[in-house]
Amino acid sequence: MSWQKVIASLLVICLTMSSAYGQIGGLRAFEFLETPNHARIAGLGTVNVSSNAGDVNMIWQNPALLNSGMNGQLSFSLNPYFSDIYGSQLTYAQDFEKLGIFSFGVTYFNYGQFEGFDNTGGSTEDFRASDYVIQVSHAREDGVFRYGASLKFVSSQISGFHQSALLTDLGGAFVHPEEELSVGLVIKNLGFFTSKYMEENRNLPFDVQLGGTYKPEFMPFRFSLTLNRLYQYDLSYFDGSLISDNNNQVFTDVNNNPPSTFDKIFQHVTIGTEIMLGKNLNLRAGYNHLIRQSLSNEQEGGAGGFTVGVFIQTKKFNMGYSNAIYQAGGFAHFITLGTNLKEFVKKKKS
Repeated sequence: MSWQKVIASLLVICLTMSSAYGQIGGLRAFEFLETPNHARIAGLGTVNVSSNAGDVNMIWQNPALLNSGMNGQLSFSLNPYFSDIYGSQLTYAQDFEKLGIFSFGVTYFNYGQFEGFDNTGGSTEDFRASDYVIQVSHAREDGVFRYGASLKFVSSQISGFHQSALLTDLGGAFVHPEEELSVGLVIKNLGFFTSKYMEENRNLPFDVQLGGTYKPEFMPFRFSLTLNRLYQYDLSYFDGSLISDNNNQVFTDVNNNPPSTFDKIFQHVTIGTEIMLGKNLNLRAGYNHLIRQSLSNEQEGGAGGFTVGVFIQTKKFNMGYSNAIYQAGGFAHFITLGTNLKEFVKKKKS
């Protein structure tokens, strides 16, 4: 069976599984997997599966974007969130010639220290909570098409309790041979629990995402449009009493207004733009309507859902910084540093 038939079959299967994986927004396990984990994805609106700009970090979004041009790339990201929460990520790609190109990465989230209390409200020992994922990815090229897969071991820990799962991402990409046009499709987080918390009944953070990236020939802009959670139409619910969940609708309109058709559709859409000011400097901007609708407050909308970033390239190193605005006064920072180890090896040999 060809790769095309495999991907098509998996997509059909996933689209029929909406009832099994429909609950989202606090009702799914390992939701840190849906959090942006490096500067590029954060600056492009937090969701993107098609940006084919040679960034090794994009493998976390779509393994099919891995290619031999990333051989030797090493990248480290640090993401200070709110309060004492922070995330970090390390990614490396290596071409093994006969075996092809592989990438290896780890992402770690630390949620800080919490005060412990028993059932009567009495104080107990303080405790910590954290999540991590270890990922191995591989991809192959077949003309203008690319196919990739990631195998992930995911684990969460809180106050001495542990939960883990073995997951996979399956991705495909089309890269135009002449135009700067790429299209990506990825099926995320298929797998199973290897251990669970007591009374754990949440589903895995399954998702199906489709997107495209295009740069007009004579314009310094690269545009991206990404659709996520394609297996479920309505991601919002209108219910003042917050009782009904019969339709797996999990986001509330805080203004107590019924969601419009525009909102239901646009909550699946993420827009990203890069402005190329030269070979060594890019600006990034994005908008995620789902984040804006989910985290806005009744008094003020602010700039929630918008993201901005900058990318600087030097001879041997690169740095990216992005700021994701979740709500008024709520910002998340993303710093990514990268290099290619092969450049240092070449210099040493010469």
